[in-house]
Amino acid sequence: MTEKIGQVILDDTYYPGQDLYTDGAIEDEMLEIARTYPEEQWNQVIAERKSWPILYHYSHIRENILSWLPFTGRESVLEIGSGCGAVTGALCKKAAKVTCIELSKKRSMINAWRHKDFANLQILMGNFQDIEKTLTEKYDYITLIGVFEYGEAYIQSETPYIDFLKIISRHLKPDGKIVLAIENRLGLKYWAGCTEDHFGTLFEGLEGYPTTSGVKTFSKKELSAILEKAGNLQASWYYPFPDYKLPMTIYSDRRLPAKGELNRLETNYDRLRLQLFQESPVYDSLLENDLYPEFANSFLLLISKEKIETETIYSKFSNERAPEFDIRTDICENHAGKRSVRKLPADTRAVEHVKNLERISRELSAFYGREGLEMNTCSAEEEGVRLEYLEGETLEERLDSLLEKGKLEELEKLFFMYLKKIRHIHEGEIFFKTPEFVEVFGDAEISENCRCSGMSNIDLVPANILIEKDRVSVIDYEWTFRFPIPCKYILYRMIHYYLESDGKRRILKERDFYGKAGISQKEIELFAEMERHFQNYMQGTHIPLLSMYEEVSPGKVDILAYYEQLRAASAERRLQVFYDRGADFSEKDSVLLPMGRQGVCIDIPIPEGVHRLRLDPGEAVGGLELKTLTLDDGKKLSFSTNGFPLGAGQYYFGAGDPQFIVEDLPKKGQAVRLEVYVMKAQDAQEKFWKAFASASAQKDQEIRKLKRQIHEMENTKVWKLYRGIKKK
Repeated sequence: MTEKIGQVILDDTYYPGQDLYTDGAIEDEMLEIARTYPEEQWNQVIAERKSWPILYHYSHIRENILSWLPFTGRESVLEIGSGCGAVTGALCKKAAKVTCIELSKKRSMINAWRHKDFANLQILMGNFQDIEKTLTEKYDYITLIGVFEYGEAYIQSETPYIDFLKIISRHLKPDGKIVLAIENRLGLKYWAGCTEDHFGTLFEGLEGYPTTSGVKTFSKKELSAILEKAGNLQASWYYPFPDYKLPMTIYSDRRLPAKGELNRLETNYDRLRLQLFQESPVYDSLLENDLYPEFANSFLLLISKEKIETETIYSKFSNERAPEFDIRTDICENHAGKRSVRKLPADTRAVEHVKNLERISRELSAFYGREGLEMNTCSAEEEGVRLEYLEGETLEERLDSLLEKGKLEELEKLFFMYLKKIRHIHEGEIFFKTPEFVEVFGDAEISENCRCSGMSNIDLVPANILIEKDRVSVIDYEWTFRFPIPCKYILYRMIHYYLESDGKRRILKERDFYGKAGISQKEIELFAEMERHFQNYMQGTHIPLLSMYEEVSPGKVDILAYYEQLRAASAERRLQVFYDRGADFSEKDSVLLPMGRQGVCIDIPIPEGVHRLRLDPGEAVGGLELKTLTLDDGKKLSFSTNGFPLGAGQYYFGAGDPQFIVEDLPKKGQAVRLEVYVMKAQDAQEKFWKAFASASAQKDQEIRKLKRQIHEMENTKVWKLYRGIKKK
């Protein structure tokens, strides 16, 4: 039986009659979104709902995994496990015909409603094994995006993953491709403290799935072996970064990341994660040792019976912007091995923005040449523009090389040589404010004697200046404006984006590059405000994923800070008693009492006029077991603590300085009886991390509940560790 939603055909011939899996009420909410909101409003809905499932299923960034592929518009595509249609739209826009297979009717309905205007979409509902037997068509592409890891559920056999590929291969045209996207179980983010994607537990994939079954991801070596056993299938390997779910860049074996490129790491929108180390410098180490492909977070494979290389070897998306500025940058390599760069509109509304680059290139060439800077030659094409592929070392890379060698004087000399060139290029005229300037940069109070040029490329940052043996080229000039902009602002951006884009350059801040470039503190603040206006202009009403991180993600726990707390904590404990006589607690009104290493049992007299006590049993990180906290007549006292409750009177103090605050004391004449014991460090830590791991595996609502509990305590210094959950 078939039905239509808009122009989409749904076929339930093989639907089993009920959804065998569901994510519950969130799917009803996603169906409501699909029925109610057009695609151009989904970004706003994501920002308003602040929900990982909605972000995951509705973010247009999901489509980046496929939208760079070289479709001609004549292809027939089979999408296996289409879910709620996160990438279906990318296929419908590029192919002649798209057939989806999806077991869940609810998810198929969501997919159909969100893509109801596509007449080239058909959704077959039911089990893959049942539907597959009825397929008679051969396909140009068969996609498995986040599906292959469930092979055991799809295929009932002794070798499900091998058989899965064998079955799929039968439905390919002779030159057809399987597009497979999957997590790398050895991906660096899992070593660094991200939980396994499907089970939400730490190190599960790294350890070979010792406690779980039903879903598996693979290393590069393991996937290669599966391909070979499935009929010696050939694959071109691509590496989506930061991962295949929310990819902004697609690397390949023919164009791996350059050192310093991998620095966007806020990817844990779904679950709380540990931060065991800084991933960017580790990526650089892996790249230097030719190990990046083994530790990439995700794989994207183009699988075929005979190896077919695509022209595109690298694709970078700049589509977290207003649609009229959304672009994609590809590096292409033809059969002769010659490379070029293409810039393409990622949205049809960005065509004019891309086409403008060819004219900018010609206009800038004239006065850049006076300072020995050449423009990366740009020529217009039907879909976008094509630029030279230039090899060399960016100014950023050269500066970093000097930084690593400790040659700071030489670094500064080189940097300021280029700052001087930029000053000569962009200081030819007296600045005057235009309406176009105000639209882009705000109504900034610019000094009357400020210098500028009539045409301004504000993107002259070190990463966009390429140094070859006998040539220095400007390789990106997208943000060039035909109205005056202060030269000092361009210098500010050059310094700012070098110093601030990587923590390893922090040491250079003490050298006062701004001051030496003649930029005052007042001007720094002014240019920072201009930059905020520019970013708002570039983004328009679009809300980037990174700006949603604080609202959607459960956050991070910086384990390095925790380790430092442990290391620094003194083994010696003393009990400090603070008295509140109406002016809150203070060091001046406190006493230190002896406390043994194992704990203390003591009666503490209540002085006259004291109505609250704060009891600090030592400063060390760890666990305490509170046996007794009463008056000397046995009456129990109410109290609050900054400890994390472990149950049975036990509390964990993750950043030291444990505190118990006793309220509503009798006026005088009694004592507080305290009996508290120090837990074994290993026992306390195991109990805490068990509670943490359990919480991190729960759904968002429960994680948020834990986080709120933590935030309620953050007025005390003990929770420094947990304030680090939202690392700024």
